[in-house]
Amino acid sequence: MKKKLAASLMSASILTASLSGSMFAATPSTFKDLNNVPGQNKIQSLQEKGILKGVSATSFAPNATLTQAQAVQFISNGLNLAKLQLPDTDLTKTAHDLFPAVKNDAWYAAAFLDAANSGASIPADVKPTDKITREAYVDYLIDSLKTAGNLPMINILVPEIADEDQFDILSLGSTQLAIALEIVELDADKKFHPQQEITRAEAAVMLYNAIDYMNQLKQPITIQPIDDGEMHILPIKE
Repeated sequence: MKKKLAASLMSASILTASLSGSMFAATPSTFKDLNNVPGQNKIQSLQEKGILKGVSATSFAPNATLTQAQAVQFISNGLNLAKLQLPDTDLTKTAHDLFPAVKNDAWYAAAFLDAANSGASIPADVKPTDKITREAYVDYLIDSLKTAGNLPMINILVPEIADEDQFDILSLGSTQLAIALEIVELDADKKFHPQQEITRAEAAVMLYNAIDYMNQLKQPITIQPIDDGEMHILPIKE
Protein backbone atom coordinates (compact mmCIF):
# COMPACT_ATOMS: atom_id res chain seq x y z
CA MET A 1 0.00 0.00 0.00
CA LYS A 2 2.88 2.38 0.79
CA LYS A 3 4.33 1.80 -2.66
CA LYS A 4 0.95 2.37 -4.29
CA LEU A 5 0.43 5.57 -2.30
CA ALA A 6 3.86 6.90 -3.27
CA ALA A 7 3.15 6.15 -6.90
CA SER A 8 -0.20 7.91 -6.65
CA LEU A 9 1.40 10.97 -5.11
CA MET A 10 3.82 11.16 -8.00
CA SER A 11 1.01 10.69 -10.51
CA ALA A 12 -0.90 13.54 -8.90
CA SER A 13 2.10 15.84 -9.02
CA ILE A 14 2.63 15.16 -12.70
CA LEU A 15 -1.10 15.41 -13.42
CA THR A 16 -1.32 18.90 -11.99
CA ALA A 17 1.42 20.03 -14.33
CA SER A 18 -0.62 19.05 -17.37
CA LEU A 19 -4.10 20.21 -16.43
CA SER A 20 -5.72 22.07 -19.28
CA GLY A 21 -6.59 25.74 -19.25
CA SER A 22 -4.67 28.96 -19.67
CA MET A 23 -2.98 30.58 -16.71
CA PHE A 24 -3.84 34.04 -17.84
CA ALA A 25 -6.68 35.86 -19.53
CA ALA A 26 -6.39 35.94 -23.30
CA THR A 27 -5.84 39.45 -24.56
CA PRO A 28 -4.20 40.56 -27.78
CA SER A 29 -0.40 40.31 -27.81
CA THR A 30 1.76 43.07 -29.22
CA PHE A 31 4.43 40.64 -30.43
CA LYS A 32 4.23 40.36 -34.19
CA ASP A 33 6.89 37.68 -34.74
CA LEU A 34 5.32 34.65 -33.06
CA ASN A 35 3.43 33.18 -36.00
CA ASN A 36 4.03 29.42 -36.23
CA VAL A 37 6.34 29.51 -33.21
CA PRO A 38 5.84 26.44 -30.96
CA GLY A 39 4.26 27.56 -27.71
CA GLN A 40 3.03 30.84 -29.19
CA ASN A 41 0.03 31.06 -26.85
CA LYS A 42 2.18 30.45 -23.79
CA ILE A 43 4.63 33.17 -24.77
CA GLN A 44 1.77 35.58 -25.39
CA SER A 45 0.26 34.76 -22.00
CA LEU A 46 3.52 35.57 -20.23
CA GLN A 47 3.78 38.84 -22.12
CA GLU A 48 0.22 39.80 -21.29
CA LYS A 49 0.92 39.16 -17.62
CA GLY A 50 3.95 41.45 -17.76
CA ILE A 51 6.40 38.63 -17.07
CA LEU A 52 8.16 38.71 -20.43
CA LYS A 53 9.32 41.63 -22.51
CA GLY A 54 10.48 41.61 -26.09
CA VAL A 55 13.54 43.09 -27.73
CA SER A 56 11.19 45.86 -28.86
CA ALA A 57 7.54 46.77 -28.36
CA THR A 58 6.44 44.44 -31.17
CA SER A 59 9.23 41.86 -31.42
CA PHE A 60 10.05 38.96 -29.09
CA ALA A 61 12.85 37.51 -31.27
CA PRO A 62 11.78 33.93 -30.46
CA ASN A 63 14.64 32.26 -32.31
CA ALA A 64 17.39 34.40 -30.81
CA THR A 65 19.58 32.68 -28.24
CA LEU A 66 19.01 33.60 -24.61
CA THR A 67 21.71 35.33 -22.59
CA GLN A 68 22.52 34.65 -18.95
CA ALA A 69 21.05 38.04 -18.01
CA GLN A 70 17.82 37.37 -19.90
CA ALA A 71 17.56 33.91 -18.32
CA VAL A 72 17.80 35.27 -14.79
CA GLN A 73 15.35 38.06 -15.63
CA PHE A 74 12.84 35.56 -17.08
CA ILE A 75 13.00 33.32 -14.02
CA SER A 76 13.08 36.11 -11.45
CA ASN A 77 9.99 37.74 -12.96
CA GLY A 78 8.13 34.50 -13.62
CA LEU A 79 8.62 32.96 -10.18
CA ASN A 80 8.42 36.31 -8.38
CA LEU A 81 11.77 35.84 -6.63
CA ALA A 82 11.66 39.44 -5.40
CA LYS A 83 9.14 38.33 -2.76
CA LEU A 84 11.41 35.61 -1.43
CA GLN A 85 14.31 36.23 0.89
CA LEU A 86 16.44 33.91 2.97
CA PRO A 87 16.31 34.67 6.72
CA ASP A 88 20.05 35.34 6.89
CA THR A 89 20.21 37.55 3.78
CA ASP A 90 22.81 40.29 4.02
CA LEU A 91 20.89 43.28 2.69
CA THR A 92 24.04 45.37 2.46
CA LYS A 93 25.27 43.23 -0.44
CA THR A 94 24.69 44.60 -3.93
CA ALA A 95 24.34 42.64 -7.15
CA HIS A 96 27.92 43.58 -8.03
CA ASP A 97 29.15 42.33 -4.66
CA LEU A 98 27.60 38.93 -5.33
CA PHE A 99 28.25 38.78 -9.07
CA PRO A 100 31.39 40.79 -9.99
CA ALA A 101 30.48 40.91 -13.69
CA VAL A 102 27.07 42.47 -12.94
CA LYS A 103 27.02 46.26 -12.73
CA ASN A 104 24.61 47.70 -10.19
CA ASP A 105 23.07 50.05 -12.74
CA ALA A 106 22.45 47.30 -15.31
CA TRP A 107 18.83 46.59 -16.30
CA TYR A 108 19.19 43.03 -15.01
CA ALA A 109 20.95 43.82 -11.70
CA ALA A 110 17.80 43.59 -9.59
CA ALA A 111 16.94 40.17 -11.05
CA PHE A 112 20.36 38.79 -10.10
CA LEU A 113 20.08 40.24 -6.61
CA ASP A 114 16.57 38.86 -6.11
CA ALA A 115 17.69 35.44 -7.33
CA ALA A 116 20.63 35.38 -4.93
CA ASN A 117 18.56 36.60 -1.97
CA SER A 118 15.93 33.93 -2.64
CA GLY A 119 18.51 31.17 -2.48
CA ALA A 120 18.65 30.35 -6.18
CA SER A 121 22.05 28.97 -7.15
CA ILE A 122 23.41 31.31 -9.82
CA PRO A 123 27.21 30.99 -10.25
CA ALA A 124 29.06 33.99 -8.81
CA ASP A 125 31.33 34.15 -11.86
CA VAL A 126 28.42 34.35 -14.33
CA LYS A 127 28.92 36.63 -17.33
CA PRO A 128 25.57 38.34 -18.06
CA THR A 129 26.15 38.68 -21.81
CA ASP A 130 27.17 35.04 -22.33
CA LYS A 131 24.70 32.70 -23.98
CA ILE A 132 23.11 30.04 -21.79
CA THR A 133 22.73 26.37 -22.63
CA ARG A 134 19.52 24.37 -22.37
CA GLU A 135 21.01 22.38 -19.51
CA ALA A 136 22.06 25.45 -17.50
CA TYR A 137 18.73 27.22 -18.00
CA VAL A 138 16.75 24.24 -16.74
CA ASP A 139 19.10 23.98 -13.76
CA TYR A 140 18.44 27.64 -12.87
CA LEU A 141 14.70 27.18 -13.40
CA ILE A 142 14.27 24.04 -11.32
CA ASP A 143 16.50 25.33 -8.54
CA SER A 144 14.41 28.50 -8.34
CA LEU A 145 11.16 26.52 -8.55
CA LYS A 146 12.18 24.46 -5.52
CA THR A 147 12.40 27.70 -3.55
CA ALA A 148 9.51 29.69 -5.03
CA GLY A 149 7.06 26.81 -5.18
CA ASN A 150 8.18 25.13 -1.96
CA LEU A 151 8.51 22.03 -4.11
CA PRO A 152 8.04 18.89 -2.00
CA MET A 153 10.48 15.99 -2.05
CA ILE A 154 9.07 13.44 -4.48
CA ASN A 155 10.30 10.20 -5.97
CA ILE A 156 10.24 10.13 -9.74
CA LEU A 157 10.65 7.50 -12.38
CA VAL A 158 13.97 8.50 -13.91
CA PRO A 159 13.26 9.26 -17.56
CA GLU A 160 15.32 7.78 -20.34
CA ILE A 161 17.43 10.48 -21.99
CA ALA A 162 19.27 9.28 -25.10
CA ASP A 163 22.03 11.90 -24.83
CA GLU A 164 22.45 11.68 -21.06
CA ASP A 165 26.21 11.32 -21.54
CA GLN A 166 26.35 14.95 -22.74
CA PHE A 167 25.12 16.37 -19.42
CA ASP A 168 27.10 17.85 -16.58
CA ILE A 169 26.43 15.29 -13.85
CA LEU A 170 25.74 18.10 -11.37
CA SER A 171 22.79 19.43 -13.38
CA LEU A 172 21.42 16.18 -14.82
CA GLY A 173 18.99 15.79 -11.91
CA SER A 174 17.32 19.12 -12.68
CA THR A 175 16.52 18.06 -16.23
CA GLN A 176 15.31 14.64 -15.09
CA LEU A 177 12.91 16.29 -12.65
CA ALA A 178 11.80 18.85 -15.23
CA ILE A 179 10.96 16.04 -17.66
CA ALA A 180 9.06 14.09 -15.00
CA LEU A 181 7.00 17.18 -14.13
CA GLU A 182 6.35 17.86 -17.83
CA ILE A 183 8.06 21.24 -17.66
CA VAL A 184 10.37 20.25 -20.51
CA GLU A 185 10.12 17.67 -23.28
CA LEU A 186 12.57 15.45 -25.11
CA ASP A 187 12.59 15.38 -28.89
CA ALA A 188 11.35 12.44 -30.98
CA ASP A 189 14.67 10.66 -30.44
CA LYS A 190 14.45 11.11 -26.65
CA LYS A 191 17.28 13.64 -26.75
CA PHE A 192 17.47 16.94 -24.86
CA HIS A 193 20.58 18.48 -26.48
CA PRO A 194 21.84 19.89 -23.15
CA GLN A 195 24.83 21.76 -24.53
CA GLN A 196 22.90 23.62 -27.22
CA GLU A 197 22.17 27.29 -26.57
CA ILE A 198 18.53 27.76 -25.67
CA THR A 199 16.30 30.08 -27.68
CA ARG A 200 14.12 32.76 -26.14
CA ALA A 201 10.99 30.89 -27.25
CA GLU A 202 12.13 27.58 -25.73
CA ALA A 203 13.01 29.28 -22.45
CA ALA A 204 9.68 31.11 -22.31
CA VAL A 205 7.68 27.91 -22.83
CA MET A 206 9.62 26.12 -20.09
CA LEU A 207 9.03 29.07 -17.78
CA TYR A 208 5.29 29.00 -18.49
CA ASN A 209 5.16 25.29 -17.69
CA ALA A 210 7.07 25.82 -14.44
CA ILE A 211 4.73 28.60 -13.33
CA ASP A 212 1.72 26.48 -14.24
CA TYR A 213 3.08 23.56 -12.26
CA MET A 214 3.76 25.80 -9.26
CA ASN A 215 0.23 27.23 -9.36
CA GLN A 216 -1.40 23.81 -9.69
CA LEU A 217 0.74 22.43 -6.87
CA LYS A 218 -0.90 24.88 -4.48
CA GLN A 219 -4.32 23.29 -5.05
CA PRO A 220 -5.51 21.14 -2.13
CA ILE A 221 -5.65 17.38 -2.72
CA THR A 222 -7.57 14.50 -1.20
CA ILE A 223 -7.29 10.72 -1.22
CA GLN A 224 -10.27 8.98 -2.75
CA PRO A 225 -10.89 5.24 -3.33
CA ILE A 226 -11.45 4.17 -6.93
CA ASP A 227 -13.16 0.99 -8.13
CA ASP A 228 -9.84 -0.63 -9.06
CA GLY A 229 -9.03 -0.94 -5.36
CA GLU A 230 -6.03 1.39 -5.44
CA MET A 231 -5.71 4.79 -3.79
CA HIS A 232 -5.59 7.82 -6.05
CA ILE A 233 -4.77 11.44 -5.17
CA LEU A 234 -7.20 13.87 -6.77
CA PRO A 235 -7.51 17.66 -6.60
CA ILE A 236 -10.34 18.88 -4.37
CA LYS A 237 -12.96 20.54 -6.54
CA GLU A 238 -14.38 23.82 -5.32
